[in-house]
Amino acid sequence: MPPDSTSPPGRPTRPLLAGVLLSLAVAAAVLHAFWPAFPRLVSGLAGWGAGLLLWPGLPVRTRRQVLALLAVGVAGLAWGWSRGVAPDLAWALSANAALIAMLAAVSFLRLVSDPGGEGARTLPTGPRALGSTLLGVHLFGAVINLSTVFIMGDRLERSRGLERRAVMVLVRGFAAAAHWSPFFAAMAAALTFAPGAQLQPLMAVGVPLAAVALLMTLYDARRVGGEPFTGYPMNLRGLWLPGLLAAAVLAAHAFAPALPVLGIITLFAPALALGVMLLRGREGRVLLARHVGGNLPRMGNELALFLAAGVMAAGLGSVFAALGGWVPFTGYGVMEAGITLAVMVAIALVGVHPVIGVAAFGTLLAPLHPDPNLLAMTFLAAWSLGVSSSPFSGMNLALQGRYGVPALDFLRWNLFYSVRMIAVTVAAMAVYVALRG
Repeated sequence: MPPDSTSPPGRPTRPLLAGVLLSLAVAAAVLHAFWPAFPRLVSGLAGWGAGLLLWPGLPVRTRRQVLALLAVGVAGLAWGWSRGVAPDLAWALSANAALIAMLAAVSFLRLVSDPGGEGARTLPTGPRALGSTLLGVHLFGAVINLSTVFIMGDRLERSRGLERRAVMVLVRGFAAAAHWSPFFAAMAAALTFAPGAQLQPLMAVGVPLAAVALLMTLYDARRVGGEPFTGYPMNLRGLWLPGLLAAAVLAAHAFAPALPVLGIITLFAPALALGVMLLRGREGRVLLARHVGGNLPRMGNELALFLAAGVMAAGLGSVFAALGGWVPFTGYGVMEAGITLAVMVAIALVGVHPVIGVAAFGTLLAPLHPDPNLLAMTFLAAWSLGVSSSPFSGMNLALQGRYGVPALDFLRWNLFYSVRMIAVTVAAMAVYVALRG
């Protein structure tokens, strides 16, 4: 995001101030996670401050969606109030505070994770290159998120343009990480709106689902045919620090299960990056400052949507409370999870951001007291499949603008994949329920 040209020389720009506020939101969220007496609202207000600072630079499409969500939320709070349900303004302003803080915290991992390969003169080709590129975008995407897609996409485009197989590999390989990665916004949203969900069972189901998604993508890409695939030269050694972090998060949660997973990740991710940057001396401090003032403000789109989705969730909660807890199902088993998953993917295809679907269905289904792990699995799968198939997802819109990929190609190339993965996911849920007893 370019600096705020209206700021007088010597004064901090809006992006820099927003980055500082997001850093404060991270610190406040960690304090609340480990010391619940510290108000969560502090983190929420810091996030809102950052969102207001970044608002002028948001795309018109994002602003319209945010305003629509805010309108729904405020209307719901007002209607509930008129029916005797007191509006919980603190919840409305901080519902997604932990999610936003974790998203900001894991962005620091970009400082210590490098897919590598930029210095390699010879690009790998052939079937092995296809497989290694798919695995690489999946693993690095699971840690450093969307930037991986563009690092690899830029290199692949320079070699031969971004053809169909490359798009399938980048889009599906990245989105499949939503099934299991603790560093994904999808996991943060799932844990927020499926209270009580546990990371270990989610990963135990999510990792095999991601493996099936990758194998399905590999099969589909090889069927496309054409010239030998030109891949990305991977440096998987760049994953050792994030891998260590993931192990530390799981160990900490196993040792102290009462501690929220989001809080553990929000503490460990920036702490690891900060430690490594300090060891690098002045260069590390410069990179850290650049990240706070440059990279953190780039999450403005997600920040605004997550803030607005929190208000919408609070408004829907007031409406459902006033209606006496109306729900579309009498229970929440495999069949209901499958229906919910299909509906969430369908609304994602027409442009509804996954976090909106998660917030809406999480609030709607809460009175059923569903198995939180089953509900979270539904959310993770819906996020993964919606992001990969929808021409309107943030990732696919960015790919359209950056590489000129026609919008409908994303739907044409990935819709049947999503249909198959919905069936696979429902089968995995059935196995989970059967083993749960």
